[in-house]
Amino acid sequence: MHRTAFAAGFALIAGAATSQTMSVVGPGDLGSDFIVDEAQTGGADLQINNGIAPFAAFEYSGLFNAGDEVSITGIALPLWANNNNATNNTLNGTFTFSFYGLGGGPNADQFDGSASETLLGEVSLDFTGQNSGVAVFGALFNSSIDFLADSSGFAVRVQSTGAFRMKLGPQPSSGRRIRIDDGRRVGVDGNQYGNLSFAGTVVPAPSVAGMIAGGLAGLSFRRRR
Repeated sequence: MHRTAFAAGFALIAGAATSQTMSVVGPGDLGSDFIVDEAQTGGADLQINNGIAPFAAFEYSGLFNAGDEVSITGIALPLWANNNNATNNTLNGTFTFSFYGLGGGPNADQFDGSASETLLGEVSLDFTGQNSGVAVFGALFNSSIDFLADSSGFAVRVQSTGAFRMKLGPQPSSGRRIRIDDGRRVGVDGNQYGNLSFAGTVVPAPSVAGMIAGGLAGLSFRRRR
């Protein structure tokens, strides 16, 4: 994959991505490289519609280090799409996934709201699976979201032009993922964690010790010559 250097915390967007459609995904459909791979059905529900909330946001920290090069190439999330009820189901519409850094607000490695954090990039995916069942839906992005990390993770804000019902799972062993509402942490219990999957890769930043050692080795080689 082609890589280009850019400022820490900012995404390199190579033109606007064309609309894509989410579909039911299984093992291997999003490739073999994942930053987080926890999408699964079961557990509690998060309903997003005009009568409850306009969006949901999920915070992921402890995934990498500031300065690492991160590429997010796809997403998968568990959705309830079992009927045509607009208040209790996922309806056809366009999902927008907005990715933010965690290094811009007063709280380190926490999402302090979209007004405080750097927008890393956005992806729009069409959902046409209304009334198709409860499953994990996802897609690979036409254009990856590439950035130099300003923290140990990122947040993703999920919106749709239609109502959606997302399945929430129990707390992962790491305890990193908490449901939030644009920076305001809502009441969290054992079933209030968003278990999503993010395809992609992380390239660690060169360590200072490694760069010094490499420089000394090069200096020694030149002296021997």
